Amino acid sequence: MGRVARFLAVPVGDKARLLTAATLLLVVRVGIFVVSLSRCRRLLLTVAAIASRIVPGSPTPPRVARAVDVADTYLPGQRTCLMRSLTSETLHRLYGHEIDHRIGVDKTDDGTFEAHSWIEYDGEILIGDLEDLSRFEPLPSLNEADWL
Repeated sequence: MGRVARFLAVPVGDKARLLTAATLLLVVRVGIFVVSLSRCRRLLLTVAAIASRIVPGSPTPPRVARAVDVADTYLPGQRTCLMRSLTSETLHRLYGHEIDHRIGVDKTDDGTFEAHSWIEYDGEILIGDLEDLSRFEPLPSLNEADWL
């Protein structure tokens, strides 16, 4: 079965989530380069809060995360962990899920810094899980942070 046939076979709600996730991935990719991360995040979460009043359905958090994963797989180009987690955060807020958007940092052996972004729900990592995630020192959750 081809991609189009598989897409047409999925339930309407899943199609809507996939299309929304794909659109958000593209918007986020452009948005964080055009405006600051904090402004992009604020705008996305404001739109999600407004749209949540009219968006039907209540998919589970893992199902929402799966939509982001699948959409990311089919879109051309590469997206960073920050783009994926910001997209996921927006989509989860759209459906009223209380998630934690986390960023962690690590200082490598050569003295450079690396960062990683992920989404947690009830202590479970939905987006951005890595085998070596423990090497990243988590900063305060973006939900609680005054700096972003």
